[in-house]
Amino acid sequence: MEDFPSLEDALAAMGKMQLREKREQQVFQSTVDQEEAITCLCQCCPPRHSQEEGDYCCASLFSLPLLKKGILLRDGLIAKLKEGGSHSCITEDPLFKDCILKEEIALTSAETFSMLSGEPITDQNKALRYGAYRHFVAKTIGHLGKGVRIRLPSCFVHTVREKWPSANYTGFS
Repeated sequence: MEDFPSLEDALAAMGKMQLREKREQQVFQSTVDQEEAITCLCQCCPPRHSQEEGDYCCASLFSLPLLKKGILLRDGLIAKLKEGGSHSCITEDPLFKDCILKEEIALTSAETFSMLSGEPITDQNKALRYGAYRHFVAKTIGHLGKGVRIRLPSCFVHTVREKWPSANYTGFS
């Protein structure tokens, strides 16, 4: 029987896994592009001082070099935006106002996930935010797969959080 790894080896392996997961969630090709992407061009992002590392403006999806998940998101938005991107922010498009930000639709998405996962809904606003995020991904990209995640544009997250607020947010983790 093989020996268990030392605590140091286990921590080093976990650190490598976390770094790989973080890279897989990145949208932009370089850290310089990521830093530029946080600059709000759509006028709907939260104030910069309240943004987290990795946040980005929806407009940067159309102007900066992207990695695979960023390309999937951009191409999905191009295909789904009802008014062809004529608004300065994706949250102003009817796709979001009439579909994703509708309480009934977000709740249906959250209830479906709750049924499938067996996790009960204990916080209505949290469930609505989660439902809106899941519906956004489903409408723009499709199903990513179990455990596969993508950081969403900060203007979209900010709009959802304003609609269904919480006393404390955990952010993207």
